[in-house]
Amino acid sequence: MKKMNKILLGIILFTGMFFTQANASWISDGKYAGEFLSIGIDPRALGMGGAFVAQADGASAAYWNPAGLAGLLSHEAVFMHAEQFDGIVGYDYLGYSRPGSDGTGWGFGLIRLGVDDIPVTTLEDLGQPLSSANRVIIDHMTSDTEMAAFAAFGKRYSDLISYGAAAKLIGKWVDTNSAYGVGFDVGLRLHPWEHVAFGAMLQDVVTTALIWDTGQKELIAPTLKVGGAYQIEIPALIARLTLAADLDMRFTDRGEADQFQLGAITADSHIGLEYFINVSGTGVALRGGAEPSREPDEEGFFGNYTFGAGILTKSFHVDYAFLAHPELGSTHRVALAVLWGHTN
Repeated sequence: MKKMNKILLGIILFTGMFFTQANASWISDGKYAGEFLSIGIDPRALGMGGAFVAQADGASAAYWNPAGLAGLLSHEAVFMHAEQFDGIVGYDYLGYSRPGSDGTGWGFGLIRLGVDDIPVTTLEDLGQPLSSANRVIIDHMTSDTEMAAFAAFGKRYSDLISYGAAAKLIGKWVDTNSAYGVGFDVGLRLHPWEHVAFGAMLQDVVTTALIWDTGQKELIAPTLKVGGAYQIEIPALIARLTLAADLDMRFTDRGEADQFQLGAITADSHIGLEYFINVSGTGVALRGGAEPSREPDEEGFFGNYTFGAGILTKSFHVDYAFLAHPELGSTHRVALAVLWGHTN
């Protein structure tokens, strides 16, 4: 079954690539050119349905909101591995963040999505039509690899406002073709009250261009992410409940692929919650969330529900998230973070 899924995925990848190359225009609107970057990193965030722009911190903030790098209190290194769609797609993240001076912080990250061992088929005799005597055979095996490297900083402007920015280098390799691009993100976080935070992030600020070795150019339109988080302290249980919600607005028309559509702008919403309890210095977290359905005929406003859990100490964090998909199978995400050099 997995082999058949890889064949189908390969057909989709190559068909899309050749269709793009055959387009009469040298520049195309790459509505899904940066789709691998929208999958998300950090099981904590993903277990909460991706509602994280107001809470971003640590080594994943370079991705979710670089303003979250402001005022870091320790160094952090994290590795995340995800098995997407019953293991067909591998998705990995390696990140590092460190505190700076005067309320600044720095973050670096590397994302890799890979679909390996994709069979490329051909006919035994290309000069003859398909028949029982001229069957389809595997010509060679190939892969689809997409990567992005991040460098980001955040700075605390005041107790109320933090801001940040990130630069990213994107690369794609499909069979014998490759593409590269450079993009920029900016972020803002507001902390007006002790238990309330708001965040905003503009991805691909000036539109990111992916240039293929064929000469084709795909444009990734900007996406504006806005969100908020509210924490409720429960002293009797030594616990904290966090409620979060995000809205992703894409400045391109993706039609029914997104929840909302307003002219040439489409949008998706995310909601999540985290129940965190401190047990003798060790934190235990349970998480849940909801993401939009990607199936046009899926019933209900949210089609995908997420669940997660984590164990947190001063020196390490272990987090897990699970997403079930009705057609493409389950996705498991796990991450290990190590923290050191605490300044507080």
